[in-house]
Amino acid sequence: MKITVHLLAFGTDVPIPTRLVDLPEDMVGKSDQPDRLLNLAYYFGQNDFQPQPVRSVSVGDVIELPDGALHRVLGVGFESLGNRALSSLERGRDCCFVH
Repeated sequence: MKITVHLLAFGTDVPIPTRLVDLPEDMVGKSDQPDRLLNLAYYFGQNDFQPQPVRSVSVGDVIELPDGALHRVLGVGFESLGNRALSSLERGRDCCFVH
């Protein structure tokens, strides 16, 4: 399963850079919970595990699940963003702080 991560934590590039994270099928399961998918996307989104020519998934980035649900990576856990558009979200250093 492939998960898209929108790299909002650093910079204000347009278009927003993305990282495609490949989750191992044997770890995903057939009816996985969103929390498990988010944790796997964060883990396998690190260049230690899946080297890519883009930076690793960081606090402030947004993980898009297969159903289109958006979740921001927090210092601990994830924040569901509901139906907010990516273009309306804070970017850069400010999005990494707890409000």
